Amino acid sequence: MVWVRCGFPVSFQFANVFGSWHDGAEMTIPPREPPPETSLETNQLAEPVGIEPRMMEAEAIERAKKNVGGRPIVVVGLMGCGKSSVGKRLAFKLNLPFVDADDEIERAAAKTINEIFADHGEAHFRAGERKVIARLLGNGPQVLATGGGAFINPETRLRIKDVAVSVWLRAELPVLMRRVSKRDHRPLLRDGNPEATMRKLIEERYPIYAEADMTIDSRDEPHDVIVTEIINRLAAGTEFAAASAADANPSRTVHVELGDRSYDVLIARGILRETGALLKARFGEVKCGVVTDENVARHHLATLEESLKSQGMFAGSVIMKPGEATKNFRDLASLSERLLEMGLERGDLVLPFGGGVIGDLAGFAAGILRRGVRFVQIPTSLLAQVDSSVGGKTGINTPQGKNLIGVFHQPSLVVADTAVLTTLPPREMRAGYAEVAKYGLLGDAEFFTWLEANWQSVFGNNGPALTQAIETSVSAKAAIVARDETETGDRALLNLGHTFGHALEAWTGYSDRLLHGEGVAIGMCLAIRLSEELGICPAGRAERAAKHLSAVGLPTKISDIPGGRASPEELLRLMGQDKKVKAGKLAFILVRDIGQAFVSRDVPPETVLAFLAREIDR
Repeated sequence: MVWVRCGFPVSFQFANVFGSWHDGAEMTIPPREPPPETSLETNQLAEPVGIEPRMMEAEAIERAKKNVGGRPIVVVGLMGCGKSSVGKRLAFKLNLPFVDADDEIERAAAKTINEIFADHGEAHFRAGERKVIARLLGNGPQVLATGGGAFINPETRLRIKDVAVSVWLRAELPVLMRRVSKRDHRPLLRDGNPEATMRKLIEERYPIYAEADMTIDSRDEPHDVIVTEIINRLAAGTEFAAASAADANPSRTVHVELGDRSYDVLIARGILRETGALLKARFGEVKCGVVTDENVARHHLATLEESLKSQGMFAGSVIMKPGEATKNFRDLASLSERLLEMGLERGDLVLPFGGGVIGDLAGFAAGILRRGVRFVQIPTSLLAQVDSSVGGKTGINTPQGKNLIGVFHQPSLVVADTAVLTTLPPREMRAGYAEVAKYGLLGDAEFFTWLEANWQSVFGNNGPALTQAIETSVSAKAAIVARDETETGDRALLNLGHTFGHALEAWTGYSDRLLHGEGVAIGMCLAIRLSEELGICPAGRAERAAKHLSAVGLPTKISDIPGGRASPEELLRLMGQDKKVKAGKLAFILVRDIGQAFVSRDVPPETVLAFLAREIDR
């Protein structure tokens, strides 16, 4: 396929959705010359515009561009509303590139929209459309015309609300029918009664289009009239109060690249109520079995169940006891039987809806149910949102150690609603923060410095600092998982603090004496202090880490754990049960400095024992 384009450069990474698409294709999109000025319906030439109105228009254009602030302008609406015609003229007036999402899909797939529908079906087209629009929205200022169904996808709609200004061209049924009757390339109107189909689309889609930042009536007027109305509304800026509020809580998508098992992590405030529509858009009309615990059920289960019921996808819910002790063979067997009783099949979805315990347990059940059922993680704790829900590790505990029985089973999607964290107990929130700090300590010194300056904002208002902390953590983990899915190399770095921390959890009987994140916080301080004692890391780094974690309210020493004094021999024995032990040698994640972790198997057991004895009395 040869691209011959010139003009405004727009970098665009094609999603490999249809067979002929290629990653890494770069293209340029020129500002296109506007067509002769005609009416949308009558094709009559418009009256010339005088000099004085053009001067006024110039001022309005400058105000409009200032209010838009470099965001894309996305034109949405039903087929026939004039998105491309108006969009081209608007782009010309604002001196921006114009992009038609359907055109880009057809060029990339080397097929018409009709052919894509016929060969692959609407669901396949919608998946490709969603990915194309997500990438186009990252290309900066432009006017983007979308297909009629694009804004209906809840994920696409959230993304447009976050990064763009949306304009709905609303048209009445008779106007739409006159326009579309002149064309025969509309796949949704080719069968049956086109007018009945259009009427149904109006009923279904207009309430959703109404969520756009502004609504413009698409009527039988010349292009300039409609475009001038849009520019004047943009210049007034009255529609952007809501958009500014939305910017304070942006949504983010992190892609975990694992070939044909790749998936996205969606991070957004309030996305839980959209879950049913999101899952239906991605997976079709499947049955969903929810697994949660009593605490989450009390606050949020009704919202998730209602979202699934509204789409006809709810199969049932299983409510487990909260806490690490639930991750055992007995509860795994009980849960598996309950899911089978719901009638879940391989094509259906298990929805772990909770923290790390529920994610590990329900993910494991999904991995062994019918030899593997798809599942979607819906994490409700900070720890799960930044760490345990991503990467496909599932499992249960045994008396010998933590997570020693399990499988690697990747989720099909992760949906992280930051709003649910407002009901998280403060201690749980702090414990989850330990995993956030871990990503700075193991591989991103700049992020750790940012956390030292901004941690109060992360905890304070459920706003952009929290979203940034979650996105940065998930992105770091996604990059490592993509390189080493089954922990044969780099992925072991994610266990900074865990060799010590898991042993401490086992010593406390997986009780509320020590939460997982608290064990990780202590373990990270121990790992850095051991690195200093071995002469690997400059002095003072452990103190710096401990000072930050302590300011947050996390324990940093073994003696901070209530309920008795640990035995160095017992802790060393429990550390020997760690999954990373190889040929009897303990694996430690040590650091050369903040943000420079590495794996070592060269620390003698007697050195570790002596170190533990000193640390227990610290």
